Amino acid sequence: MAAFERESMYQMLANRDWEGLSNTLVSHAKELKNDPITVQAVAIFENEFFAHSASHASAVRYQSFESIAVMIELGKHGFSKAFIDRFVDEKLKVMQELEMPSLLSFALSNQHRPLAKQIVNQSRNTQPEQIAQARRGDISVKANQVHAAAPKIVKLFKSQQEENFFEAVRRVFPTYNPYPNVALSSVLDIEAFKDNLTQKERSYFFRAVVDSVVFDARDSYSPKFFFELDSIHHDSAQAKENDTMKDAIFKAANVKLIRIRGFGQKALTVPEFERLVLDVMQTTNPMR
Repeated sequence: MAAFERESMYQMLANRDWEGLSNTLVSHAKELKNDPITVQAVAIFENEFFAHSASHASAVRYQSFESIAVMIELGKHGFSKAFIDRFVDEKLKVMQELEMPSLLSFALSNQHRPLAKQIVNQSRNTQPEQIAQARRGDISVKANQVHAAAPKIVKLFKSQQEENFFEAVRRVFPTYNPYPNVALSSVLDIEAFKDNLTQKERSYFFRAVVDSVVFDARDSYSPKFFFELDSIHHDSAQAKENDTMKDAIFKAANVKLIRIRGFGQKALTVPEFERLVLDVMQTTNPMR
């Protein structure tokens, strides 16, 4: 480093021009470890910086931290680990004092420091949605508020037989993506065949689901196979009418709906359903 640049650097130290000194150190990052005078200047900087900034208001202190933060993030500095650790701690404190929105994001990036970890844990307990949002600088994450009472939810499958059936379909198609209880409006283009449906069938279309649809992720998640599990629950008059309308809808769409039924009250096991699905796939052309 030239003598003029060294003299300029010491002048900045004397004037406590932290921003100017930071820019000079960044410009000569490669020389920091090899030039003893620069190393000495960095050591003086470390000893003076916090003592000088402590007397300023929080907003002024934070401003003085910014140029140092850039150096540390870029890795263009000759600071000791002790200085960097203290810098992180002091910046966290001043950000807390200023109640800065970016506090959590900075804490998440520096969880090797106890204070940062404490801030993250507090946020995780009180406002977990903020944790997700802080991890994504260009994405907004929001969630509604809930209370301590039990959530009002229902299970995906209404019976053990339905669950076993879906697991069997999943096993038969290990390289595909089966989904249960798929709305017909999500997989059939009613605009292409609505003229072939009655008004009642059109209305039912938007309320109906198919028990299992096998999608091909390699083909933009196109639906390939459609399965319906029939059981004693399909024996009521209303269920039979719905099944008739569903069959008419699939016929109008020119798509095969494969129906499989287990007779009796006993739920078939996953292996039993698996054999049934395999038999259907081997003995019929499921696409025609």
